Amino acid sequence: MSNLDEIDFIYQAGALRRVERSGWKTIGIKPESVSEHSYRSAVIAYILAKKEGVDPEKAALAALFHDLHEVRINDVHIVGKRYMEIDEGRAQADTFAPLPEIPELFRDARVMEVAKDADRLELIFQAKEYRDLGNKYVEQWIERASALLKTASAKKMAKEALKRDSFKWLFEARG
Repeated sequence: MSNLDEIDFIYQAGALRRVERSGWKTIGIKPESVSEHSYRSAVIAYILAKKEGVDPEKAALAALFHDLHEVRINDVHIVGKRYMEIDEGRAQADTFAPLPEIPELFRDARVMEVAKDADRLELIFQAKEYRDLGNKYVEQWIERASALLKTASAKKMAKEALKRDSFKWLFEARG
């Protein structure tokens, strides 16, 4: 049983800035942090939920918090997970002990379908940015994440994102 309170929870959440996404390192990329990934996942979840008729606030919160437990167990890439036993359930329970209402979001199947698609879409967007910068090895990440998408809106969004130059918005904004 944890004796952490909301203040500890906030410090814990801040520490997620120092946990890097590990998979990108395997192909020579200096990765973003898990908190950066979670932020954009939440933005995507909000948009995706509106398209899918799911409560956008719940979906955004689920996506925002979906990897917070990695502050305790780190972000382990797919190859590493083949060799390790990680108790994500316990890490999640301990992480969210001060705010037990958060795991309730993870029990809503439809909200989590959208949040998981948002998580995968964020990876696709990130990989596309890396591909646009010249890293050819991200293709497998894009293919794997695309194959795991469940909602029609996420599949459509992924197709559109992959067609578009990820930096187009910047040059258009500059005028």
